[in-house]
Amino acid sequence: MRTAAVVNLKGGVGKSTTAINLALIMVKVFKKRVLLVDNDIQANVSKFFSVHSYEYKSMENILRDEETIAEDVIRSSGRYGLDIIPANMNLDAAAVDLMLDQEANQMTKLKEVLQQVEDRYDYCFIDCPPGVGINVLNALVAANDVIIPIKADKNALDGMEELTEVIEEVRPYNPGLSLVKCLVTMFTNDIEVVKGEEALQKSEYSTFTTHIRYSKKVNAWTYEKGKSLVEVTPRSAATRDYKNLALEYIDLTKGATR
Repeated sequence: MRTAAVVNLKGGVGKSTTAINLALIMVKVFKKRVLLVDNDIQANVSKFFSVHSYEYKSMENILRDEETIAEDVIRSSGRYGLDIIPANMNLDAAAVDLMLDQEANQMTKLKEVLQQVEDRYDYCFIDCPPGVGINVLNALVAANDVIIPIKADKNALDGMEELTEVIEEVRPYNPGLSLVKCLVTMFTNDIEVVKGEEALQKSEYSTFTTHIRYSKKVNAWTYEKGKSLVEVTPRSAATRDYKNLALEYIDLTKGATR
C-alpha cells in the first residue's frame, strides 16, 4: 500500500478536494483499491461519504485507544474498492490527550493501524487539516509521500519553509518518507497566478507537472455526495487535471517500495 498525506499549513487550498478526487479516480478510472483517511475535525471526507458519526469508532479512537485495530475504524464508502476511516470533532480532544500522554507512542498511532491493512489496498490518502498538530504528525510518520496543495499566488510559498522543517523533523520516525511534492491548485491564467506557479517551479520545492485548473463546476460538485468529479462533470478542466494527476502519481511511485 502506497500512502500519501495531503498536507498544508494553510486552509482553503484544496486538500479535501484533492484527497477525495484522487481516491475516487484511482478506484473508478484505474481500478485500484483505496483507503481514504479523514484526519480533520471538520470531517469533510466523512460527511462527503455519509459516514460521519459519533456512534462508530473513528480517528479519535486511533489516537486515544491502544487496543483500537483497523477493523474497528474502517467503514465502507458505498463504492466498490474504496473504504474510509472517518473523523469527527472528538478528534481534537483525542489529539490534546495524546500530546499530554508522555508514555504513549505519540507519533506512530496511525502508522501502526495502517500497517495492519497494507496488503488490502493499493493506495491510502490521508486528508489532513491546516497546521501541524499531533494528528498531522501521525500522518507524516505513516506516509510514503507528501502531497502539498498550494494556491498559486504571491503568497504561494508562505509556510513552505516551516512545513519542510516539520517534514524533516519526522524523518527519524519515518525513514521511508520518499516523495514530497507541491501541487498547484485553483490555477487560472491571471498574471499573479502564473507568476506564482513560476516562482514555485523555480524554488527549491519539487512540484507536480500537473496543475489543477480553477473550475466553477468544482464548487457545484461539492454538493454531490459520494461522486467524483469524473462522474459529475467529466469534461471540466479540473476533472481532466485530477485524472492526469492520478496518472502522474502512479507513474512517479510505480515499483517504489517503502
